[in-house]
Amino acid sequence: MRAMTRLLMSLVLLALVFVALAAGCGSSGKSGFVPVDDSGASPDVVIADDSGAILTGDASTPPDCKSKGTPVTCTTAQCSSDLHTVLDCDGDVIQSCPAEQGCANGGCVAPCDSAIANKSSIGCEYYIVNPEIVFPAAGACFAAFVANTWPTPVRIAVDYDGATLNVSTFAYIPAGSGTATTYTQIQNSEIPAGQVAILFLSNSGSIVPNSNCPPQTAAAITNRDTATHGTGKGKAFHLTATAPVVAYDILPYGGGRSAITSATLLLPTSAWDTNYVAVDAFGPGEGLDQPSIAIVGQKDGTEVVINPASALAGGGGVAAAPKGVPTTYTVDRGQVLQFTQNEALTGSIIQSNHPVGLWGGKSGLAIEGCCGETAHQQIPPVRALGNEYVGVRYRNRYDGREESPPWRLVGAAAGTQLTYEPTTPPGAPAMLELGMVVQFHAAGPFVVRSQDAQHPFYMSAHMTGAQAFDPGNDGRGDAEFVNVIPTDEYLESYVFFADPTYSETNLVLVRAKGPKGFSDVTLDCAGPLTGWQPIDACGRYEYTRTDLVRFNFAKQGNCDNGRHEIKSESPFGLTVWGWGSGATGSFSTQYVSYAYPAGAGVQPINSVVIPPTVR
Repeated sequence: MRAMTRLLMSLVLLALVFVALAAGCGSSGKSGFVPVDDSGASPDVVIADDSGAILTGDASTPPDCKSKGTPVTCTTAQCSSDLHTVLDCDGDVIQSCPAEQGCANGGCVAPCDSAIANKSSIGCEYYIVNPEIVFPAAGACFAAFVANTWPTPVRIAVDYDGATLNVSTFAYIPAGSGTATTYTQIQNSEIPAGQVAILFLSNSGSIVPNSNCPPQTAAAITNRDTATHGTGKGKAFHLTATAPVVAYDILPYGGGRSAITSATLLLPTSAWDTNYVAVDAFGPGEGLDQPSIAIVGQKDGTEVVINPASALAGGGGVAAAPKGVPTTYTVDRGQVLQFTQNEALTGSIIQSNHPVGLWGGKSGLAIEGCCGETAHQQIPPVRALGNEYVGVRYRNRYDGREESPPWRLVGAAAGTQLTYEPTTPPGAPAMLELGMVVQFHAAGPFVVRSQDAQHPFYMSAHMTGAQAFDPGNDGRGDAEFVNVIPTDEYLESYVFFADPTYSETNLVLVRAKGPKGFSDVTLDCAGPLTGWQPIDACGRYEYTRTDLVRFNFAKQGNCDNGRHEIKSESPFGLTVWGWGSGATGSFSTQYVSYAYPAGAGVQPINSVVIPPTVR
């Protein structure tokens, strides 16, 4: 059975906040959300396009551990990451907001106004894009996970292509794991406090085995494929909530049995902006495995200017455009403008006259060995890109078999000088230019930073195909692509969801040292986490990993898949990784994986604006 699954998937894929950080050791200075205005406006710094060579070698320099960059001056009250409390400059509680309110601008306001003011992955309005996927899997089960972060029930609404959908008919509260997973329909379109709902958005039927929605559930749309395939225009699902939620999407839902999954953390419209550097998934496209980017409008008649890193092939009513020539397109509210083609568009510059959302991915993703997946991530805007990241991979899939997966950097400013700790990974660049894309491998944790906040860049992490490290035919995990969150966008708490159909769930955590030292990070099912290891020479970051389930859905202590809460007094980052193995037997979870950040700040942490000028 496992060999057949592996062969099938091989054949299918083959045939088909204001912060500036120092150039020495950076430090996350955020102990809560600093209010910003509703527009997210910040002083313009125009970065000229300037090409340059990739420099590699020893970019590590002895760190100046006394240098912490421009001091962050706290002059006003802040908000806790969960938006429930008002904090002073030391992180102490000034006021706890009542259940019907949230924190903003030093006081308590309506919950959704709080989310708008604080700009993070917690929000009240989302667009959800059914991503590009290889043809045999088209029409597979497309689902969203929506976690209630509020102490009261949250009412949600969903519309698609101008039609309101009855949420109570396709939203379910899951319980259990693996074959024991059950699904209970929500009532009155409400997600109870302390719960997460799976919204089965569409499922028109896929020929890939086990890629359709669970038989005991019903999808909102079953008579058509809601994804846009190839270059063209389509529609996104529109989700609203009466109080802040956290949302993710996954395609297909169903865990290892679907064997071709990808997922993403969704960013609410309150975190959208008008300036992006495009990112698609790892590697060039071959045949049916094509890179893809998708742009979604929030307002009718939005003009989007793209300076493409490769020629835009056009199609599906979308005009072609030469490489390096700014070209204007128009998108309406909830409309998807998608480019899917062999030539990757990573490094393209995007600017719009109204906020838009950006997604990047690939219809089929294979990394250094069988087997392949699909891939997609929602990409943060330029103003939320950092100049410091910590790279910590998932734990080894096989005990004793050390992994060294690829990492990817994309430049967002000319003349970006990079330093690394504790050492420079082999092949890692010492410099990035605007739009430059560099990939390298690293096994151990590392910190990478540029000279200052005005030289931001993007970073992604990856998992290789299962075959790259498989000592036999166990098929643990598969190719994956996930955003790495800048250290200055770490939060102090997260509500997150681990897919119950994956038999191995690994949490990767990085904590930043606060004014009082390192703070405990407490997971609801495990208490304060242990096993922290240092990363950088200055001692400002530590990492640990912990599992929720392993092998055949074996609970780790009191932990299991599902909804979780985790918190600390200081900022930390969390990435959720899920995969399976041959241990699950007939409930196959082989050759598949997913990953997403549990959450993130999306505040302006630089003042860079990149105009899409002629290159």
